[in-house]
Amino acid sequence: MRLTVCLQLSLALLLPLPQCHATLVMEMETTSRLESLSLALAQVLQQSEMSHSQTLYVHLKYSSLTARSPLLELLGGVLMALPAAAPQPRCLFQQRVLSYRPYRHAVLLLVEDLRALERLYEKLGATSDLSYTLIYMLDPQPELVMKLLWSRSVLKAGLLVFDGQDLLLLSYFPYSANHGCQRVRASVVNRFDGKLGAWELDEYFPAKLDNFYGCTLTCATWPDMPYLVRRDDGTFLGIEGELLQFMADNLNFSVGLYWLNESQVRDTFEESGWVFEEIFSKAEYALGGFHYKPNERDEVPYSQSRYYFMSHIMLVTNLPSAYSAYEKLAFPFDPALWRAIALVLALGYFVVWLLERFAKKMPQHPYYQLLLLTIGGNLLSRQLPQRVSLRLLLVTWLLCTLVIRSAYQSGMYQMLRQDRQRNPPQTIAEVLAQRYTVQLAPGNAQRWMESLPELKHREPTQELETSELQSFAGLAALSGSDERVAIITPYEYFGYFRKVHAMSRRLHLVRERIFTQQLAFNVRRHSHLVGVLNKQIMQAHLHGFLEHWTRQYVSAVDESEQSIARIPAVPYETLNGHRPEGEIEQREDEAAQAKLLVLSFKELAALFWLTLWALLGSVLVFGLELLLHK
Repeated sequence: MRLTVCLQLSLALLLPLPQCHATLVMEMETTSRLESLSLALAQVLQQSEMSHSQTLYVHLKYSSLTARSPLLELLGGVLMALPAAAPQPRCLFQQRVLSYRPYRHAVLLLVEDLRALERLYEKLGATSDLSYTLIYMLDPQPELVMKLLWSRSVLKAGLLVFDGQDLLLLSYFPYSANHGCQRVRASVVNRFDGKLGAWELDEYFPAKLDNFYGCTLTCATWPDMPYLVRRDDGTFLGIEGELLQFMADNLNFSVGLYWLNESQVRDTFEESGWVFEEIFSKAEYALGGFHYKPNERDEVPYSQSRYYFMSHIMLVTNLPSAYSAYEKLAFPFDPALWRAIALVLALGYFVVWLLERFAKKMPQHPYYQLLLLTIGGNLLSRQLPQRVSLRLLLVTWLLCTLVIRSAYQSGMYQMLRQDRQRNPPQTIAEVLAQRYTVQLAPGNAQRWMESLPELKHREPTQELETSELQSFAGLAALSGSDERVAIITPYEYFGYFRKVHAMSRRLHLVRERIFTQQLAFNVRRHSHLVGVLNKQIMQAHLHGFLEHWTRQYVSAVDESEQSIARIPAVPYETLNGHRPEGEIEQREDEAAQAKLLVLSFKELAALFWLTLWALLGSVLVFGLELLLHK
């Protein structure tokens, strides 16, 4: 048909035959190039990872109407080259910008030039690495296209361009052993053989971030154990420090650090979130317990990785003062049992009083004898009752009091051996009811007040002068006194302090949680690093590394005191230049802590003083009798 039209036009216009032949050859070459391009695009869509997506999204974008026809013709050729019975649906968009899709998907972009491609991405800050993107441009500019894709974090992307008669698939590698770090340039990843009608390689979207080739990735954070502290030799301590080193070793990158100052850390509490723009202008990712939570109507200024740690916010209190020596004497029995014993004795004395008042004959000192029988004393044979019924009552009384005395002696021995303290509060409600002074870390008061509204309208509450970790020593020093102090703190601070300091046994953890927060890596919105970080966190979870580091630095709360494996403390001088008052660096000797299997004078103090007071009272009564009978 084209040949006929060409011949008629050439005769009518009196064109020479060789010129018509040249036009025919050009159209045949154009048709051959279009068929080759359509076949190449179809093979990538069918043979690569793009075929695994649920839907193929096709976008046509052009700046001039003259480009619309060839792009539609190319799309028709691609659809004709694809299998008609393909299970993958296709969705076509013309002159519409891309929208963010938070799932893996395939995108075919047929555009006129760079300006059209920029308009496709104008409302898309980044797409992470979730999309497999295949691009063809009528007017290609490979270097500028690659820089645009990198700025939008489009990693799994390929650009088809003609190099003479060959068709090349171009992509970019931001980190390379050849051209260094974050230098984006177009590189050939595959070549289409027009004669064979097939691609030379089976790989269309090579990985880009599996190896950073020693390049530096800067992390914004601040030193704080048990999370992260950097030693002088460049190695890391702490849960997050171990995870950071684990990732750097796996991905072959160097860790650069941008240390946040105190004001920047406090600014992360601001609802506007403006500080994150400043952070991500100097670092690729941020590590730390940031507390900023945007409102639902606000655009989130950052993206987060998967959670790598669950931080429980809890209360830690000092231990109350110990029971006094006299309180220990009453400890083996419940107060209700003491009241029952007192009631029975009172009834016994009342019966004795009735018998003494209305009976004709009563033994001497009947009240004293009843008390003597109760505490296990003996009576003379002439003082025993003569009747069988009264003797049966006496034996029953002796057996009952024997059981009570045996139980009391057993409980008293256990009490004296354990040297028990007063019961500390077990719930948050008990802490508030017992009027503990709740201390809050500076900057955290607002969100903790929201979780514990009971604190808003009560006193006393006060801010800590230093961090929670540095305040534990002073809190432990108050144990055993009448002061009642509690600190709201993340659980891992207490666990780390317990592993480092022997004096941690003088602190009490209230097991009820105030709330739980998840710790994650923060990156700029939809950054390409999200997928990389998630993969490493999943690997650390899968192989138990995070649990191992948690046990190493934190989890000593549920272990017995004798089994705690203490770790060297990180000097506080490395954190803010001074050592807190009352800190104990030396661990107590285990042998010195073991008690002898005998009761000490301190444990028998109450019995000693009661015996002494009884003897002094007897001497006083004896002296009074001498004076009265002089």
